[in-house]
Amino acid sequence: MSQEFREDDHEIQFIADFKKGYVYFLNNFQNIVGSFLQFLSTGLTEANKREILPFRKTLDQELDKSQKKIKEIIFNLDEKHLFAQVRKDYSRYFSRHIEDNNRDDFIQFHLIFEMLRYFLIETKEGWEKLKSAVQSNQFTDLEFQNNGLLNYRILPALEKLFQLEILLKRMSFILQIDNPNCLTEFKPTKPKYRDKGSYRLSSVFEESLYDKPKELEPEDSGIEYKADEVINNHQEKSKDNWKTIKQKIKTEGETNYIQAYGKYTWNSDQHYFFRFELDKYNAEKSLFKNAISLDSHLGADEQVLRSELIRSMTSIEKKSKSADDFELEYQTFLKQFFTFCENIILMNMMLPTQFKYVFLFHLGPSHFYMIAKKFLMEVNTGYIHARGNDGKKVIRVIPSEYVKKHVIDYWNEVILPNVGEEKNNLALLKKITEMIEEKYKEISRLVIKNYDDLDPEIKASKPRETIFREYMNEWMGAANLIVFKRFVKNKSY
Repeated sequence: MSQEFREDDHEIQFIADFKKGYVYFLNNFQNIVGSFLQFLSTGLTEANKREILPFRKTLDQELDKSQKKIKEIIFNLDEKHLFAQVRKDYSRYFSRHIEDNNRDDFIQFHLIFEMLRYFLIETKEGWEKLKSAVQSNQFTDLEFQNNGLLNYRILPALEKLFQLEILLKRMSFILQIDNPNCLTEFKPTKPKYRDKGSYRLSSVFEESLYDKPKELEPEDSGIEYKADEVINNHQEKSKDNWKTIKQKIKTEGETNYIQAYGKYTWNSDQHYFFRFELDKYNAEKSLFKNAISLDSHLGADEQVLRSELIRSMTSIEKKSKSADDFELEYQTFLKQFFTFCENIILMNMMLPTQFKYVFLFHLGPSHFYMIAKKFLMEVNTGYIHARGNDGKKVIRVIPSEYVKKHVIDYWNEVILPNVGEEKNNLALLKKITEMIEEKYKEISRLVIKNYDDLDPEIKASKPRETIFREYMNEWMGAANLIVFKRFVKNKSY
């Protein structure tokens, strides 16, 4: 298995699993690890357990390490998180910012390369040691040694790692990384960027890849790749503070995302990143030009206006309100509604008011938006009533991307200025999490009681899990569910 295939067709055939994506390959590796763990917990005889005792601790540690590392990489490969990482690291690669998808692809390709490269370095040696331990140990049950451990579990894992090694070799060629030992050394790599280079997973499957010249001059003379800075600042966080970010938002006017990160990895993941679609936002913003009225109450029961009534009001409404008037009214409503959401969430979770902003910071703009959207629909408010393109029909819509944009504004204007260094206090986050977990247990007990109190005919008509799914929003609260999904581990739903 140490033989190196140099022909492109052999390599392409060998890394075929990656044609379905990085995550597909990682899930396959995870299945091998999971199957191995299950075998160790349920498939061993007492004699088997005794024979692997000399290296059982090493075996458990290696499987646990592989499983955790794969989960971490899959998590980091999430589109939202990866996009945020590219944005954050852009200045470490290029001396000035130019909107170019190919540069983003280059950074993303290198970030993925580094993640997979470290995984290979950290994992391969351990699996090789397991192989040696099994081969050198004196087993009385050769079937268990050869098939139970080697052929069905350890060797398939090493074959997967060899596939990964071939992929990384091809990626390093595309990135023009000079270090021939990059797949065995922890030292960060120095890629070279070319304007016309293709930096996507599909590039590794290009035939005759190695026939191209190995050394190609960068074709973008206006960009200086800052390789040394990437290495020197490998563990550093961005030095931009929130005043700088807010000023950037004001001056550029087109920023459609927020990276509300803390100092550490545990408060800099996808939960602290949020974005909206700019084209959809602009389309929803244009609704105010044809607006007739707005639903802007904060939870009071109001009669839903019929379309005939709305049409009859049109002449009065449009004469007294411009598009700007409607938009300003809606913005004011959103600010009030976000405060309303904050208070409801804190009351439901029974959190002290002094934890308000640090809790919301860790809840994150994405989950806050989901809660706000749920409340808007439940309370039947936040709708824009506007004439359709034909001028006859009246549409009624909650402008989701517009709301997202103002969640980001709210984060920049209200949440971030009111949360200080406490956002980096892990002990405080754990305390808040414990309080939310206690609330989850309390509400879960009520959910069980509600199920027990159902009519026996209802309980007999459907599986228990189906009934819980149907009633969960009612019994536990839709907004509470969103909070629990963010903070509570080992949930029963």
